[in-house]
Amino acid sequence: MGLKFRLRGLAETFLDEITCPSCGRRGNDDQHFTTEMTKVTFDGIIVVAQCRDCAEIFVPETQRLGVLNPEGLRQAVEKDVRETGESLMPDVKAVRLNAEKLNAQRKGGGLH
Repeated sequence: MGLKFRLRGLAETFLDEITCPSCGRRGNDDQHFTTEMTKVTFDGIIVVAQCRDCAEIFVPETQRLGVLNPEGLRQAVEKDVRETGESLMPDVKAVRLNAEKLNAQRKGGGLH
């Protein structure tokens, strides 16, 4: 079945299967993973998954990104940052770095 994430007319992302890099759990729906931390960036919708078994937070490698309207997406991301006050995550690299930071905090290591 897979997972689909869409912002109508702006961007879409598809995931056929998710594999947890920590415990190896596989799935193609949200039964084994949560996706509440998914971010919208200038690159598109970047899915951030958390494994329900081991709690690992990660950006699945197999996601397929599609940007339908680059200028509209950029405007929507910038507007969201202004309205929510959240930090801008411009691309997939920034989202991956944030996932690593969240894992370090979750595991008690923290970042200095």
